Amino acid sequence: MARFSRIVIGVIAASAIASAAHAQSGNAAAPAPPAPPPDLIFVNGHIRTAAGVVDALAISKGVIVALGDNGAIERLRQPGTRRIDLEGATMLPGLQDSHLHPLTGGLAQFACVLEPGAGAEAIAQTLRACVAKRKPGEWIQGGDWVAAAFVPGQQTRAFLDAIAPDNPVFLRDESHHSAWVNSRALTLAGLTRDTPDPAGGLIERDQAGEPTGLLRERAAGLVSSKIPPPSEQQKREALVLAANQMLSFGITGFTDAGATAEYIGTLAALSEEGAIKQHARACLRWAIPQGEEPSPSEAMIDTRAFYTRGRLTVDCVKMTLDGVPTESHTAAMLDPYVDSHGHGKPSKGMLMGRPDVLAAAVTRFDREGLTVKFHAAGDAAVRAALDAVAAARKANGLGGPLHTLAHATLVDPADVPRVAALHMAWEFSPYIWYPTPMAATDIRAAVGDRRMQRWMPVREALATGALVIAGSDWSVVPSLNPWLAIETMVTRQMPGGSAEMLGEAEAVDLATAFRIFTENAAAAVGRRDRVGAIAVGMGADLIAVERDPFTIPVTELHATKVILTLIDGEIVYEAASPPRLSAQ
Repeated sequence: MARFSRIVIGVIAASAIASAAHAQSGNAAAPAPPAPPPDLIFVNGHIRTAAGVVDALAISKGVIVALGDNGAIERLRQPGTRRIDLEGATMLPGLQDSHLHPLTGGLAQFACVLEPGAGAEAIAQTLRACVAKRKPGEWIQGGDWVAAAFVPGQQTRAFLDAIAPDNPVFLRDESHHSAWVNSRALTLAGLTRDTPDPAGGLIERDQAGEPTGLLRERAAGLVSSKIPPPSEQQKREALVLAANQMLSFGITGFTDAGATAEYIGTLAALSEEGAIKQHARACLRWAIPQGEEPSPSEAMIDTRAFYTRGRLTVDCVKMTLDGVPTESHTAAMLDPYVDSHGHGKPSKGMLMGRPDVLAAAVTRFDREGLTVKFHAAGDAAVRAALDAVAAARKANGLGGPLHTLAHATLVDPADVPRVAALHMAWEFSPYIWYPTPMAATDIRAAVGDRRMQRWMPVREALATGALVIAGSDWSVVPSLNPWLAIETMVTRQMPGGSAEMLGEAEAVDLATAFRIFTENAAAAVGRRDRVGAIAVGMGADLIAVERDPFTIPVTELHATKVILTLIDGEIVYEAASPPRLSAQ
């Protein structure tokens, strides 16, 4: 291994000598500039590079300039070079989360937080404690509840009324596609038995036709729109908290998968100020128009260039095509749901836009160079996304952006090869089954065992040669820890191991799972030339972890502890002296 390191250093030196010789012989080519002296070196490590494991590396101005054994790198030190002894720790390329919601993730930690999978009594206790801290009339927001924790008919507005008669209550479910509200919230929203279901939404009603308090998809917006928005300070605090938590898990890049006009300016300002360190992409949420009026998101998209600041890039549009394949029946399916307790719910789910509207919008965004990230959970929504991109490629050619199929929870086998053929990327959410029973219980009950055998077809997607990436969808899931996602893509079990497996035929090996979070994720945002692997000339987006994830039992990966995180050669997180990592 030391011989490999000396070769790397030697190649750099030989190139400089050869360039000088060419210049002296009258060759018109200018000599390559010498590598600048390192401002930071790491030694005594277990550094996994693109070509093997080495002991040490050197960084100059945010770029890796040398890899080698300890002695070779030590000899590059100059006055002022900082030296860090890794003491045997493993160094890896930084990880990237390709799909999360940092504002809601941050704000949720200041709200009424329910224990994952909590039952009715546990939720009642938590809610009582939250009510005791609020003045009468103040909104109580929180989540996340799990439908499987309740007996049929238990989730009503009356349940919440008994606990919070004087406060409007808005509680999101585990998928963030449904809400549970009390009578006071319904009254403030002006929502009665005579209120029609909004386009793309469902108001659940009892046998008398009265709203039960359960609101699906866009129906939840009838109430959430009445909640006072967070202040600028609250938004800044929530976004910085979320970014710091990402750094603690080794996330050096992320994609905000649904930024809105309410906070895109805050996100851009924090990036410009350096308060958010990560290289980030924002996908602006585009509301699919339901009538002749244009989407209300148009003004935000038209001014997107104003928000590309610091390390933030705004070149993406988020398009939600359906909901989730839970008891809510809002994911768009090719075949009916199998559960029988969905009275009043659509048998094949809900597709949020007409095919012609989707095709026209995607064709326009594709022509303008904007990536489209589709929320498509059900197999009918996946097909609708593919058809829309096919229309765009026919109109504009194959050279457009790398549009992304997000979630792809259930996919018809006939549609799997189409993603690669259309030059698209798959984006899976391998956190969804942890730690709540949403997948194993709620979704299985709704779609049946047969469809669950191909739950998140990661292996099939990779076999086509298409680019595959992954995202947490936090705060839909309670943790943005990428290590548990890497583990569960390999085991298809609960973190730590479990008897039950979900879609075990779609499991991948560890090297592939790690590449999905590094090289593939970098390629998806056009930065593979800079990050995703450790090599000379690459940007120094790096992490150091206590144990080599490739040498420990795979069921221990979720407990991986990051001790250092670097972005562009700057140490932005140290476990020994962490930034604020909780809302308390």
